[in-house]
Amino acid sequence: MMLSLFTRTKSFRDPWVGHRQLNTRLHLHRRRIQLAERLCQWRQWLRPAASKGLPKGVLDQLARDGCCAIEQFLPNGDFDCLSEDVERLVTCKTREQPWSTNQNEGFQPKQPFRGGFDRFDGGTLNRFLHIDPSTMPRLAELSRDPRLQELSRQVVGVRMDPRKLDVYLTVHGEENCTPDLQKVLHRDTYFRALKFWYFLRPVEEQDGPFEYVLGSHRLSRLRLRWEQQTATAAITHQQEPDVSGSFRIQEQHLAALDLPRPVRFTCPANTLILADVFGFHRRGDAQPGRERLAIYGWNRPYPFLPLTW
Repeated sequence: MMLSLFTRTKSFRDPWVGHRQLNTRLHLHRRRIQLAERLCQWRQWLRPAASKGLPKGVLDQLARDGCCAIEQFLPNGDFDCLSEDVERLVTCKTREQPWSTNQNEGFQPKQPFRGGFDRFDGGTLNRFLHIDPSTMPRLAELSRDPRLQELSRQVVGVRMDPRKLDVYLTVHGEENCTPDLQKVLHRDTYFRALKFWYFLRPVEEQDGPFEYVLGSHRLSRLRLRWEQQTATAAITHQQEPDVSGSFRIQEQHLAALDLPRPVRFTCPANTLILADVFGFHRRGDAQPGRERLAIYGWNRPYPFLPLTW
């Protein structure tokens, strides 16, 4: 149905989103982006973010760069207690549900188990564990942190949904056999969306730190043209993964969009890294078997939502 144009649908296999004539003649993809951007700006104007306990300049940095890192996000005592809870949960679930491996290329389907699920990106394991407020009250309290609400407003114009949090364990695989597509620069969708990782262990170079192209979230003339060109190519050639709507870009092509090289966010434990994933980002290269442990949150609102709350 034509109504899919007014939803979060991004796949160009959709007959309307991927309509060849509407995209080649009327630049449909570009127009969807522009409308979503205007409505996001409207939501932000209706109820702008306020610095409720955030370090000075963080909201400005997020608006300018599209990404920020906040160290010492929780007081040491609170962090230690929360970290112990999460490590205990991860150990318990690993005992109940040992890790498996994957030899197939590309994004793999979810493998549910009690309390969470596994999903592979090539050889990289992503283990998501659901948060039960009755047994993990400290984590439930984190999900209601007013600072997360304000950071979310800054990016997408709406507050965080406390239910959109999970414990997230990443175990890097062997790239030579089953490459991880998340390690190629990409943007997630055609409108502004939020992701954050609150790291409970240090992230060093060998752990595959998050990488972000600063300023790539801004909707410039060059970016709009690139978006429509990439959409047209995806519709024409039906090649993965661009046809799914999560566009990839090679690092050497960033200069043509007047963008810098990506920044690698190594960090100590107790660091929040938050990003507008309309900007280009990737999971950094890592040694096989290295792990990252974080509380993961996301907010991908309906792009054509005119109101906030």
